[in-house]
Amino acid sequence: MESGSTTLGQELTPTIPQRGPAFLRLSVSPLKDAQLATKGATIVIDDLTEQRHLEAEQERIRQTFGKVVAPRVRDRLLEDPSALRLDGIRQPLTVLFADIHQFTPFSERNQPEDLFEILNSYLSLAAQAVLEEEGTLDKFMGDAVMAFWNAPDCQDDHTLRAARAALAMNAAIRKHRAQMSAENQLFFSVGLNLGDAMVGNVGTTDLFNYTAIGDTVNYAQRLESIAEPGQIILSIAAYQAIAPHIIANEMPPVKVKGKAEAAIVYELVGLAHP
Repeated sequence: MESGSTTLGQELTPTIPQRGPAFLRLSVSPLKDAQLATKGATIVIDDLTEQRHLEAEQERIRQTFGKVVAPRVRDRLLEDPSALRLDGIRQPLTVLFADIHQFTPFSERNQPEDLFEILNSYLSLAAQAVLEEEGTLDKFMGDAVMAFWNAPDCQDDHTLRAARAALAMNAAIRKHRAQMSAENQLFFSVGLNLGDAMVGNVGTTDLFNYTAIGDTVNYAQRLESIAEPGQIILSIAAYQAIAPHIIANEMPPVKVKGKAEAAIVYELVGLAHP
């Protein structure tokens, strides 16, 4: 101020007692008389703390969901970051596991470069089917994909969305296979389950994954493991949630790893009202 200069937009980060770190923008302008002598100053302090916290939350959402949810879902989350729980919450989810059937012997017959290209062509179709139904792509595991619905965005029809995604996935794969040579025609096996799971960021501060964990997830994977090529298997919980909207056939009770009793499962065939 002694020089009579103006300070505009200088940001300060003081720690305020009983409040903690704050983000302030300071602007100072001299007040001069008719002879241009400095007689005082105008000081404006803008409190940017809430805005900076919001921006930090939005960046965390971008880092977490930038590539694993449809853009329209990400945009809804950015509009209201306060509604999002990333530190872990128990939530009803519909979980989908899809795995390329007999991929190990297939990989032994192909060169790594060819295998990489073929694998990506199939997995991209699976991912697109999930994102079209606003699911969350949890992870790719070699030749498998895991996805879930009802988090981070709540969806009243999450099980039906997952069923539609599974059917769309199979339809896309059938079309894709028709364009492939006979030796490169692969099939997905799919398992769907409904139940509670823990969902949130798992890992370190710098390296984390938004994921779901729990028996609901494990059971979906085990259902996939007993599905035949091109088959979609529903748990009884998933079936009961959407029975009026789908065409499904009850299968003979099956023994599922980790379960004492044989499980009642259904094969998803189609939608009752496409």
